Amino acid sequence: MSRRRFLGASLGGAGAGLLGLTGCGAEAGSASVGTDHLSLWYWKGSLSDKLLATARRGVPGVPGLRVKGSQIPDGEIDSKVRTSLAARAYVPDLTVVNSDNLATFFPDENEFLDLRTLGAESVRDQYLDWKWKACFTPTGRMIGFPLDAGPTALYYRRDLFEKAGLPYEPADVAEGVPTWEKFIAAGRTLRAKGPGKPYLVSNIGNVFQQVLLQSPQQFVDAGNRFIGDQEHVRRAWDLSVEILRQKLSARITDGTPDFTAAMSGGRVATMTTAVWASYGLKDTAPKTSGSWRLTTLPDGPCNYGGSYVTLTRYCREPEAAFSFLKWLLSPANQLKSYQEMALFPTTPATYADPAMHKPDPFFGGQQPIDVFGPAAQKAPVVYFSPYEETANTPFFQELTNVELLGKNPDRAWRDAVNTAETTLSRVGVS
Repeated sequence: MSRRRFLGASLGGAGAGLLGLTGCGAEAGSASVGTDHLSLWYWKGSLSDKLLATARRGVPGVPGLRVKGSQIPDGEIDSKVRTSLAARAYVPDLTVVNSDNLATFFPDENEFLDLRTLGAESVRDQYLDWKWKACFTPTGRMIGFPLDAGPTALYYRRDLFEKAGLPYEPADVAEGVPTWEKFIAAGRTLRAKGPGKPYLVSNIGNVFQQVLLQSPQQFVDAGNRFIGDQEHVRRAWDLSVEILRQKLSARITDGTPDFTAAMSGGRVATMTTAVWASYGLKDTAPKTSGSWRLTTLPDGPCNYGGSYVTLTRYCREPEAAFSFLKWLLSPANQLKSYQEMALFPTTPATYADPAMHKPDPFFGGQQPIDVFGPAAQKAPVVYFSPYEETANTPFFQELTNVELLGKNPDRAWRDAVNTAETTLSRVGVS
């Protein structure tokens, strides 16, 4: 999973819903009309292949119900859903939506069923509280159902910390770097005393992202006002720039050959990211197995990533579709999805299962759930507006200009704020 990409505007244009649609049932437009199944759109890796195969044969506990999944590329699924909704034809009964993307459908919330009308509240206590709350539009309609989560942690090289004279066991690191300021101080020690003078981070954009996600507010508030120039964003910016100023960033882009070489060669001592990044790290730097550990993120946990499932208003059999959701995303099946696809559960009861507590040799025998489980339960409720990506893109771009092109940070900040304000004003954000 990469940093949030540009998501686009709502179905009928920026900030405006589809004209002439009432939000009442319109099953004739369903992609599954004339078939013996309901249709589900998803992207590769977002749902369990085994559970989908079962659902295609017949959903357990729901006689006669079959659900057929159609795999759509991750970067295309939202636009394909919007196109089908605008055409009022070939609309999926159900569709998976990425966590950052759900808010982009808020202006067209009536295109999706309110899951409370189908009995969603009866299973609320099975799911993470913040994830459940994030399913609701500002008007109070529940258009998403919790799929997976992306709890965060501080990944760090135990060997590099130890050789630099820093605390190196997970509990001790958590106590030694409880804040981002302490994290930066540890970076200075690593750079001065660590073997090979390792950098603290690969780039400062990752830190900027995590500090922002620790805040309940982002760039646009629930009142449709731009707040990207306020203290919570400025603090994330200043902390990131300070890491660069102290020469603690390797200034390399994640996923590039330079990144692979740096992670494999011990040139970068930490990662500040989500649970899903562990699988990429294992592929990127397999020879570092046993050297990495996990602990609490400085200043506390947050969530980065995860998904939802929605029911469109064209769903032919809403009650049956919701029964499928309850089965697919039950605690027992979320455990199966974690074991098969590494989808982190949004059902806290799952975290106690012995299958979630297997030692991971890559992390020196540490049990990742001991870090990610509490992080998932303590993540803040974060409000994302439909225009979040439009608002934050200038900040990420300008931060990259600072890091890679040497642009003055204060000028870059002013340019980011001005660009965001100008762009947002065109779509009705004050």
